[in-house]
This record gives sequence, structure tokens and C-alpha cells, in this order.
Amino acid sequence: MTDTSVGDSLHQLMHAYRRRLRQAYADTQLNLTVSHIRTLKAIRSQAPCTAQHISQYTQRDKAQITRLLRDLFDADIIARSPHPEDRRSQLLTLTDRGRSVLAQVDGCERDAHARLSEGMTQEDLDAFLRLSRLMISNLN
Repeated sequence: MTDTSVGDSLHQLMHAYRRRLRQAYADTQLNLTVSHIRTLKAIRSQAPCTAQHISQYTQRDKAQITRLLRDLFDADIIARSPHPEDRRSQLLTLTDRGRSVLAQVDGCERDAHARLSEGMTQEDLDAFLRLSRLMISNLN
């Protein structure tokens, strides 16, 4: 397999996977972008956290994160509270609605993953994970 076909395959896989997820989100009437969802996942895994934590976790600039957080706050998906040790920042947490939204996201992802791995053995999946992690490491 040539380098070009590896790149083409990865590109096609990434786009097919993203299309499938976007369709699943649309089917469940989740009106959030992938960036919003990544931000919510970062809050879930880092909570309580600050916008700076989210920026580092998602590798996005703070201005982008600030806009995403404003959208999520306006939709009552996240809550902000004063940081007890730093008056310049706020702690971010998920609201009940935010936890519900992420439960829907998790369901969409489980469905996409099941479809993605149809016809594959656990050994196939383990090999894919091992190889993809190695490729990611090589590029980083």
C-alpha cells in the first residue's frame, strides 16, 4: 500500500465516521456542532474546570472556547460558578440538561461505533487501535 492510499483511506474513514455521527446527532435532534460536543466532553472529564482547562484539553484557542461556552451556557447545558481560588476565572460544570445531552451523544457514538465495526473481530479492532495510536504518536 502506498503512502497516498494510506492517507486516502484515513481521510475517507474520518469523513465517513464524521458523516455518520452528524447524521446520528441530527436524527436525535441534537443541534450541536462537533466543537460543542468536544467542549462538553472536556467539561465532563475535567469538571470542575475553567475555560483555560478546556482550551488546553481541546487544543483550541481561548477565544473559540469562549464562544462555544457562551452558546452552551445560553442553552442551559453548562453552568458557571466563581472559582474559589482565582477571581479572574469561573468553574464550569454540566447542568442536568447537559448530562442528558451527553447521554444522547454517547448513544449516537455507540451506534456509530457498532456500525463502524460490523464484520470485524475483536482482534481486528485491537489491531486497528494499536496501529492508529502508533500513527498518531508518530505524527505528534
